[in-house]
Amino acid sequence: MSIIIFGFFIVATCLLLSLVILIQNPKKESIHQSFMEKNFRFLGVKRTNTFLENVTWFLSIIIFFLILFFNFLLKSK
Repeated sequence: MSIIIFGFFIVATCLLLSLVILIQNPKKESIHQSFMEKNFRFLGVKRTNTFLENVTWFLSIIIFFLILFFNFLLKSK
């Protein structure tokens, strides 16, 4: 039962990480202009990219430790 719960948390965290990555502003302006308006800012905050980058690192670290713990659970059974 705990394996199913940790598997669900891994999948949910991966989906959340994918969403956060897609929200971030791309580095190239030509791609950015084709999908969004030029002056678009997520929630109107200029430091949003820094926040989203920190969330990306945090979720990546969470996924790393969840996978390690999941591996230990599999080996113990």
